[in-house]
Amino acid sequence: MEYTFQEMPDVHKTGERKVFPKVTHCSRIPNDFLMTHLAERTSYGTGTIEGVINELTEELDFYLTNGHSVKVDGLGTFNLSLGMKNREEAETVKERGERYDTYGVYIKTINFIPDQRWLYRLRRMTTLYKVGEVKELYHNKTTLEERRQMVLQYLEEHPYIRVKDYVYLAYVPHSRAAKELKQFSQDPEGGIRSSGSGSHKVYVKR
Repeated sequence: MEYTFQEMPDVHKTGERKVFPKVTHCSRIPNDFLMTHLAERTSYGTGTIEGVINELTEELDFYLTNGHSVKVDGLGTFNLSLGMKNREEAETVKERGERYDTYGVYIKTINFIPDQRWLYRLRRMTTLYKVGEVKELYHNKTTLEERRQMVLQYLEEHPYIRVKDYVYLAYVPHSRAAKELKQFSQDPEGGIRSSGSGSHKVYVKR
């Protein structure tokens, strides 16, 4: 199985660049193909297999909607996760025929925890191959100097620029935005300097 590394969003704004491995999917196996393949490997017809799966999902419906978690040996455990909408979002949910209570609480998703024996088996069976370079969440073809000029132009119309402003302006990841703004401010000829510190740090015209 092939995988690549992709840059992780800097949600905590630490300025650190982090990556995570991601499977490079070949294709999505359609339901018809899976049913036919199962029928060929067993003595059951495709209709029987589909019927069993439908009955299983109906059983899951019953127990999950009554507050139970459901364990299927060899597969895993299913349980519901709740979310809460604001009033406007809740009305949208209601328009789709979905139910929510007075506080906008609704069923957000189905959680699935795989059976550990299945997970261990997959780990033993799978050989991993890294392909390609790190994929960034943002793709920018401008040069560093072009981005510095973008900041200077932005500062002609705004009193300061923050890291998150630069992310959208230059279309670069937060970690790179923080690094580049710091680099601009440390250049005596760059025309940009930093002001403040920590979460209140901004960049202004020198």
